[in-house]
Amino acid sequence: MTQAPPPQPINWDKVTQEATDLLSKYVQIDTTNPPGNELGAARMLKEKFLTDGIPATTWEPQHGRGIVAARLRGIGKHNKSIILLSHMDVVPANPKEWEVPPFSGAVKDGKIWGRGSIDDKGPGVIELMAMLAIKRAGILLNRDVLFVATGDEEEGGKNGAGWFVDHESSVFSDAGYLINEGGGIRALSDNKRKVYVVSVTEKTPLWLKLTASGPPGHASDPPAETAVTRLVRALEKLSEYKTPVHVIGPVQDYYHTMAMLDHGPKQQLDLAAALKDPAYLQKFLDDPSQNARVRDTITPTVLSASQKTNVISETASAEIDCRLLPGSDPKKVMNDIKKVIGDDTVKIDVILNFPPISSPSRSPLMTAIERLAREHDQASVVPSMIIGFTDSHYFRQKKVVSYGFIPVDVNPAEAKGVHGINERIGVKELADGIQRMVELLKIFGGQN
Repeated sequence: MTQAPPPQPINWDKVTQEATDLLSKYVQIDTTNPPGNELGAARMLKEKFLTDGIPATTWEPQHGRGIVAARLRGIGKHNKSIILLSHMDVVPANPKEWEVPPFSGAVKDGKIWGRGSIDDKGPGVIELMAMLAIKRAGILLNRDVLFVATGDEEEGGKNGAGWFVDHESSVFSDAGYLINEGGGIRALSDNKRKVYVVSVTEKTPLWLKLTASGPPGHASDPPAETAVTRLVRALEKLSEYKTPVHVIGPVQDYYHTMAMLDHGPKQQLDLAAALKDPAYLQKFLDDPSQNARVRDTITPTVLSASQKTNVISETASAEIDCRLLPGSDPKKVMNDIKKVIGDDTVKIDVILNFPPISSPSRSPLMTAIERLAREHDQASVVPSMIIGFTDSHYFRQKKVVSYGFIPVDVNPAEAKGVHGINERIGVKELADGIQRMVELLKIFGGQN
């Protein structure tokens, strides 16, 4: 039996240039969702894999929508494969607000600019280029690596990851682990030390539509009560409602570890106990992101009624973005909202909801991330909960251990570009992310 040749060194300068060019081109494909139109992006990524001899397939779950998967074969027959997940769709961008056109993919000031450069095309390029680098170097892992890029994530994933999990489960039936967006590398306050934040769970959406009804007519002789006044009163009651505070395990652990590492407020060493003090509770909840980590949130976002100033509409509606902590019961939350509104004529419909589900904080993949953190950055690893949601829940429901962690160091100023303006990622950060991903896959694949 002939032995495989030893791995070749990776030319990181070449990889960096190729990744920069690829991300620039990828950003230029407008995949704004709605409508998504990810099929062109999916085909481009498929060709990139095929050129290097990695089998890849695309699917079109709906007209113009796209999904792509590619598999880098390992030499271990019995080890569960790892999925590298990303999404190709992006949120809308208004060119008038940006310094550069949002779909230009411009490379300037050492950064790649454009919608999706961080969320989530940049991470997709990090995953793809890590697989190509491993294949070209002849590094043999003891498990398969499966790249999956879906569409429709920004609208809940029903026509992306949801479709893929329901219709193509055989593609990932051997998978036991998954890495996705939702976590990354952060600098501590001294700007010298780093921490790897790994999301093991996330809040779940309960998107509701409230519809109030009332007599229609001319606005010159309004009745005492209209659909709009009824809706406004319901929303006012909701805005005054304070949901209960609850500190779940990963949140308690996150604040404890961060307080230890970063010499933070001593109260955060035991957050659940500290929040029993009314003064500290108020101070903690005054920060919106901290508030969102310890309670269900209820946020009205979309309002609609009459299209004309002088016409009283028969109906008025509001869409509400509720985000629930793992452990919250959606039915109970809806009942609580009904009680708070106290008006049975206001109809409540569910637009989007799925069950909250978590991954264990301990696993072979977490051990590999811990080793990467220690060896590459002398960093600690902190499991956490993210207050948004990702496509990870579709795979968690299939018993795949799923972590939100892209090994890239994005500074807070650039992080504001996600769903905001002037989204961009540094070329150096992109390159470092690919190097770390290669190292992580080597550790997890038994080659380091």
